[in-house]
Amino acid sequence: MTQRFLITCAPPNPNGDLHLGHLSGPFLGADVLRRYLAARGRPVTYVAYTDDHSIYVPRRGGELGLAARPTAHHYTRRIEQALALAGLLPDHYAHPHRDPVHDQFVQDHFLQLWKNEVIVERELPTPYCASCDHFLYEAYLRGSCRFCRAPSDGTYCEECGYAQDPEGLLDARCVTCGSTPHNRPSRRLVVPLAPFAERLATLYANSPWRQRVLDFVTGLLEHGLPDVPISRQADYGIPVPLDGWQGHILDTWFSGIFGYIAATAGHSSAVGDPDLWREVWQDPDTVLVNFIGFDCSFSHAVLWPALLLGLGGYITPRHVISNEFYSLEGQKFSTSRGHAIWGSEFLREADPDAVRLYLALTNPEEEKSDFQPADFDRTVNDVLAGRLEQWTGTLFDLLARETHSTVPRADRADWPVAVRALVDELPSTVARSLEPGSFSLRTAARHVLDAIETAARELRRHQESPEPGEQVHAVLAAHTELLGVLSAVAAPLAPHWAEQVRRRLGAPPALDGIPWPEPGRLTVAAGTPLASHFPPVFRARP
Repeated sequence: MTQRFLITCAPPNPNGDLHLGHLSGPFLGADVLRRYLAARGRPVTYVAYTDDHSIYVPRRGGELGLAARPTAHHYTRRIEQALALAGLLPDHYAHPHRDPVHDQFVQDHFLQLWKNEVIVERELPTPYCASCDHFLYEAYLRGSCRFCRAPSDGTYCEECGYAQDPEGLLDARCVTCGSTPHNRPSRRLVVPLAPFAERLATLYANSPWRQRVLDFVTGLLEHGLPDVPISRQADYGIPVPLDGWQGHILDTWFSGIFGYIAATAGHSSAVGDPDLWREVWQDPDTVLVNFIGFDCSFSHAVLWPALLLGLGGYITPRHVISNEFYSLEGQKFSTSRGHAIWGSEFLREADPDAVRLYLALTNPEEEKSDFQPADFDRTVNDVLAGRLEQWTGTLFDLLARETHSTVPRADRADWPVAVRALVDELPSTVARSLEPGSFSLRTAARHVLDAIETAARELRRHQESPEPGEQVHAVLAAHTELLGVLSAVAAPLAPHWAEQVRRRLGAPPALDGIPWPEPGRLTVAAGTPLASHFPPVFRARP
């Protein structure tokens, strides 16, 4: 049986639009991997959802003068629009407020963990604002991380990833009124992680995760796994389904893993197999791949695997593919300061595939990286709207003139050496960059752009010193095959452009992407009728 893959992407808070920093990380990575695996004929499902119950939603609603649920609905729609414009929509994108199964899955799995004694009750010191007369959690608490001293909200530090709750922040203040909170005892539900240390260590051993995440989780094991609070006193969120816990909700940092399971169930129902989700999540051969920003390492690599182990019978992540922060011209993307490029706006003025390729090329995989608008424009104008469009346009013009827009017959041995080598090597070279264990958007994009440079250079060389007689057919046959191969391996990164190429090469439409090139087998057969010309696909920004 062919191995099944399940891909997830860390859920965004619906408290604002998606900017290019959001799109450059887990969303792009998850979509590219899904497209690649589908092209290789491997069963794959990609599910995601919006964190509608996030505590950041009522805070944003308060700033706008709106209730929490309308705020979540508004921004969820904006988020989905940005994903659609970029071609990044998952197989199933769940909206918890719209899909009641989400809350039900969270509460059902909570009750099972409670029954399994994975969850216990504790009295913990919790920041309390006397001026506002309520406990402070996460979005309503701001201070400095007690581990790295970076500015942090009240739950996880974005810089180092360590949990701040329940020990608390340094120099904490209430976000609403600015006053200094004091600790007050409160009843909370807690997951002690120490009992899972040995099994988590086994999970991490030999895992092909990125080094910073591995260093993070092994460091936690060395220092001792903490007890993790999973409930809060609040009126917005999924209620704790236990008697005597009215007015308490379940933290979305706890419930997020069950959002993935609920989204899988939503997809299963949509394709007419309502029970498929259980098979996917309980089949030990399913390969679970989580795409995250590093700041989500604690939930995805520590807490959620422990919860799955505590349930018993569920898979744990085989791959946790993380990325660092993506900045804008040297400064962190910031909604509050207006220092951002919003996806839904930028993708209406810039070609979506160009955006995808550039974000892949500059992706913050192992270290922070930067979006430079001027460099983006140069990449589009010089490489995509320049050399790529010139190569494809010239090739189709030559084919129209020399072969009446038909793929010529030519002995492969007569192909130009550099072009033949690229045809032979490009599929395996790009594939190594897109396999889950060695996944690198940067490397894959670099291979694609390097191939464009080589193709344009080789065809230009032919034009400057035309080959005699039938050798022209060998040159055109080689370049036509290279275009077919390039479009196939670039399809996960630039799906719209790849489909445009496919149509002009006379191939039938594909239901789920372009099949990956097979060694020794032509992607475009000799004698295939082609389009008479190839109009430009990429466009420069106005």
